Amino acid sequence: MITLIVFILILSLLILIHELGHFFVARKMDVRVDEFGLGIPPRIWGKKIGNTVYTINALPFGGFVKLAGEDENEVFDKNDLGNFANINPWKRILILVAGVTMNVVLAVTVFYIFFGINNFRTSSLPLLYDYNFKYGRVIKNNTVIFGFEEGSVTQKAGVGLGESIVEINGNRVFNVYDVRYQVKDKVGKEIWVKLLDTKKIKSAVREVKIVPTADSKGNGFLGVALATSISIDYGGSLISKVTSGFQHAFNILGYSLSTFSQLISSSVTQKSVEPVSMGVSGPVGIFSVVGIILSYKGLDAVLGLLDFIAILSLSLAFINILPIPALDGGRIIFVLFEALTKKKVSPKFENNLHKWGMIGLLALTVVITTKDVVNLF
Repeated sequence: MITLIVFILILSLLILIHELGHFFVARKMDVRVDEFGLGIPPRIWGKKIGNTVYTINALPFGGFVKLAGEDENEVFDKNDLGNFANINPWKRILILVAGVTMNVVLAVTVFYIFFGINNFRTSSLPLLYDYNFKYGRVIKNNTVIFGFEEGSVTQKAGVGLGESIVEINGNRVFNVYDVRYQVKDKVGKEIWVKLLDTKKIKSAVREVKIVPTADSKGNGFLGVALATSISIDYGGSLISKVTSGFQHAFNILGYSLSTFSQLISSSVTQKSVEPVSMGVSGPVGIFSVVGIILSYKGLDAVLGLLDFIAILSLSLAFINILPIPALDGGRIIFVLFEALTKKKVSPKFENNLHKWGMIGLLALTVVITTKDVVNLF
């Protein structure tokens, strides 16, 4: 129950921060905000202050902003400059990008708090693809588990996401290739795997017994998705410390873009959504991560939550700015087209495209959620 409450509070905070960005910039541009709602309708309470109805809704999850002129079926005066559809396209872009900006600001702020506690060093990060981080000193740690195959013998042995494999049968392993080498000829044989949970301040070490199965080539297989674990140190100089929050946000956004591009490329090559679904998490995956963090004690739990909130806020910003219909980035593309060509796209065409975009996103969410549920069992 505690996990569910924290999960809802975190996502609601991130969504509300995002919507507040749209709200404040719209007000600054003198665009009427018809409604600012806490939670998801149906409405249980509302009060009109000025031109805006402030509401509390039944489902306590996030919030929303309804601007005058957003609805294609809305009838309005084309000379009304308090209407979103009538204002200068560049002002509309500022309103649309404000939500993403607020999520980045929140992430940077939380990163500063995290670094102040953790001596300007990040927690352990799984490196799915090679990437040259522009800022900070990268420290390679161990081989971290970031996913499980269906029926994984490792997962059945009680191993969790985010744990690092440091030894197999007493032999030190430093990367994915070392792990594969150590289990290659161990099909059906018991092996001892030493694990390290580097997300905790005092890293916890334990050993588990696993019996590898065979992969398609007959080699030993643990049934896990592995990545090199790294951390980044921003404490090298005073300037690095002062700018650490911005530097880390830039690093994470750059890495997210690179990883997303790789996942899309893999999906196109394989003609499957599996690479994308394996590389990202949905609500169930996020919920399970919250549960893991809350199992930590004291400062470990605090740092885990801070890091999680910041990374999730950046992820929300990154996803929303993608040029995909239904997202802020997709809407910005249409407004940008209007600003550059002086021609407005048909509202009906645009809204239909956004509807199809939403259907596609919901379908992908179902695939990702199914994968997350399978990984739980």
